Amino acid sequence: MYKLVLSLAATAILMTLSLPAGAQAPAYPARPVKLVLAFGAGGSADVISRLLGNKISETWGQVLLIENKPGADGDLAGEAVARAPPDGYTLLLTSQVLAVNVSLRPKRPYKLDELAPVMLVADSQGVLVVPVDFEAKSVTEVIALAKSKPGKLDFGSTGVGTSGHLAMELFRITAGIDIVHVPFRNIGQWMTDMIAGRIVLGIPTVPGATTHIRGGKLRALGVSGTRRTAALPDVPTVMEAGLPGYSATTWYPLMAPRGTPEPVVARINAAFKTAMEDAAIKTKLGDLGVEPVASSPAELAKHIAAEVERWSKVVKEAGIKSE
Repeated sequence: MYKLVLSLAATAILMTLSLPAGAQAPAYPARPVKLVLAFGAGGSADVISRLLGNKISETWGQVLLIENKPGADGDLAGEAVARAPPDGYTLLLTSQVLAVNVSLRPKRPYKLDELAPVMLVADSQGVLVVPVDFEAKSVTEVIALAKSKPGKLDFGSTGVGTSGHLAMELFRITAGIDIVHVPFRNIGQWMTDMIAGRIVLGIPTVPGATTHIRGGKLRALGVSGTRRTAALPDVPTVMEAGLPGYSATTWYPLMAPRGTPEPVVARINAAFKTAMEDAAIKTKLGDLGVEPVASSPAELAKHIAAEVERWSKVVKEAGIKSE
């Protein structure tokens, strides 16, 4: 990953040297920029991008066009951006599936190093939830119940390899319990079955579950990160609630095609950072349970490398296979 960041700098220098004497590269952006989302409308990445989009368009004087391109566990969007010209006019906003799929989908049609890191935009915690009338009312009670009924409790997610699936697999491994995964096509179906009690466990993202928790339709037992979230301030972390060492978050990286010049990457990074420093945007993101990060490209590269290693162990130990 560090080599990838360094290669961006080298590319930028070579492009500068190749310009004819007296010539100047056109200011970026000189036309609309397309932001490809690895997920459908209404999800966390979609909400984040649309909150930031107007501010970024204002900063640039060019429109940030948002294109939802779900499919293949996020790899459909990833491949589209990896194959785009490295000029900064096609960007990718995805999630931790970028790192997870290195081990989960080793035969995907593009390689991770065909994308260049721009920014770790934000992260969001998950929240362990159960139906309001479920017999277990705490993390420790869930673990005790699961141990007393191995293979009898089930948990939902929006699909194999998604954040909700992996967060629960890590919960299962850390707690040493036997629970059964039930994948759904979308979060709406999953939440409907949880509220009805047909599925008893799950770790949706905080943005995806907050409305149901505040409405009294689901019970929150613990958030999945290392600290409490402002969106659910009275809910402890899973670690606080009785499972030491547990932590899993959903994170949203901004990527560009490999070879995008470093000055362009820097300008993109600066525009997103400016948008995320806007007080109104910060408040809206906080209300949703999304926490701004706004990292540098190098910090994102380091984060991706660590997450590839981390989730490859979970995928292997849990025996997860892509559908």
